[in-house]
Amino acid sequence: MFWRSIMASDIQTDLARFHQFVGEQVADADVRLTPEQAVAIWRHQEEEMAAIEEGLVDVEAGRTIPLEEHLRHIRERFQLP
Repeated sequence: MFWRSIMASDIQTDLARFHQFVGEQVADADVRLTPEQAVAIWRHQEEEMAAIEEGLVDVEAGRTIPLEEHLRHIRERFQLP
């Protein structure tokens, strides 16, 4: 029962956020989206936010390397100076 209430709450929150997003898109007179386009944009934004959140979790957990080290690996991998 507990999980059902969490899932229902998540679905309601997602639907409310999607409704707001679509409302903002419709209110913009310069933008004319089909329903399929609105869903595609919404999904893309959701994926971007999930990737950002995942990255922040990795940073907090210390699962990162310094930029200089990353760039060194790239230069070595692609044999760049």
